Amino acid sequence: MTVPKDAPQRDGQEPTKAGFGTLAIVIPVWNLPQDLGALLDQVADLGVFEQVIVVDDASDPPCDPAALGYDAARLNADLVALRPGVRGGAGHARNLGLASVTADHVLFFDADDRLSADFTRIWRLHRDHPQGAPDFTIFRHHDTRVDGGGSFPTEEAIWTDALGCAPHAMLDRDAQLKLAMISAYPWNKIYRTDFLRRHDIACSESPVHNDIRLHWLGFAHARRVQAVRAAGATHVVGHRDHHLTTRNGEERLCLFPILSELLPALRAARAEPRLMQNFLRFADNICRWNLNLIEPSLIPRFRDLTKAIYLQFTPDEFALFAMDHPDQAEHMIRFLMQESV
Repeated sequence: MTVPKDAPQRDGQEPTKAGFGTLAIVIPVWNLPQDLGALLDQVADLGVFEQVIVVDDASDPPCDPAALGYDAARLNADLVALRPGVRGGAGHARNLGLASVTADHVLFFDADDRLSADFTRIWRLHRDHPQGAPDFTIFRHHDTRVDGGGSFPTEEAIWTDALGCAPHAMLDRDAQLKLAMISAYPWNKIYRTDFLRRHDIACSESPVHNDIRLHWLGFAHARRVQAVRAAGATHVVGHRDHHLTTRNGEERLCLFPILSELLPALRAARAEPRLMQNFLRFADNICRWNLNLIEPSLIPRFRDLTKAIYLQFTPDEFALFAMDHPDQAEHMIRFLMQESV
């Protein structure tokens, strides 16, 4: 979905504490009224949001904030409630919400995830940066699948590599490219609204993997990225129908149109070779991850589509990747040479 060009924006201006300090939260929800209510209670308690946009993705029965007892007065924020006629998925819902944002900054957040007490401090670090708010601020999170808190060890290692021991920092480009390899979550970043609109950055409107486009185009176009080690959210993972880990059918094949669309988009953004190397590495990793989870009957088709994605990278892009990641490149070549079974 393309974000409307006439939506409120301040292209070419850097937000400052004095003039551009409002924050919106966009919440897609499907059949989770209790979770939505718990999150809206957090929103009201934190008191940092100027605008709350709830997009009910055709829930049955509806997840209407008003029916749950929430209005602008209770939330101390402008409340926008949207409900498309048919279910379009979380990406479609986020894009509808983004089109209605009038605040200067936006956070995308799932109804069944939770904000942390540290989020207020993260928001102030973003809003009040002495040089003006960055294009986006990325923050750590807790994952309920990890005992003792924090995220997975691989992601914690990326944070340490990019940020060192600093609690927060404006990142140089090398550190930005390292953090681009964090999983493509939609709810661990505060974006400047005008940054997203200027570069036509939004989610893919796909059944799953809809946040990959948002994540990678954000890193491709951003010039000023802040990272904050504090955990601003808890990602709650359970055995619900909408969670990615429970969806192993043909919907996973939507990964390939997303990757195919992103390749020319990244090149058009004049992404440097290092970013393209990282995207190739990401594409291989996520294809392998999906291949281990998809229904057995779909494996031959999935393997063929994976090979087609590999072949869309140019020889120069693959050669540069192979120089830094020879073992992974060798695996990809062997995979290409195998026949589907």
